[in-house]
Amino acid sequence: MSKEYKYNTYKEALDAVRESVYNFRFIRPDLQTPEMVLDMVLRNYFNFPHIRPDLQTPEMALVAVKHWVFNLKHVRLDLITSKMALGAVKCNGWNLEHVPANCQTKEVIEAALKDDPKAKQYIKTKGLMMEALEEALGE
Repeated sequence: MSKEYKYNTYKEALDAVRESVYNFRFIRPDLQTPEMVLDMVLRNYFNFPHIRPDLQTPEMALVAVKHWVFNLKHVRLDLITSKMALGAVKCNGWNLEHVPANCQTKEVIEAALKDDPKAKQYIKTKGLMMEALEEALGE
């Protein structure tokens, strides 16, 4: 089942988002432009999940995650940084699920486990990271 879009031309899309940022989710993805998506994230970070991944930028992803940590799951993996991951897991340890292995530093894992020890199920790396797990859990 495909999604129905209310705005199917570029002019309709521009008019709709000028009227309200909430209309963004009803625009066909192929009508999105870099300028439009940046404006949508700056005006309402809840629009981030509706942005085409190829239009995401590092700056946009950082803003989206900073304002709503649950946007982390919508960020392209190659744009996630350890700093971004740290901020997200400090607010909610379960965000560790969306942190790629290369960003799961000892600090990130410790912060996630401090927030919620059950986040240990999302640790993707072994070895040095087991040390962080043991320290955080007091084992």
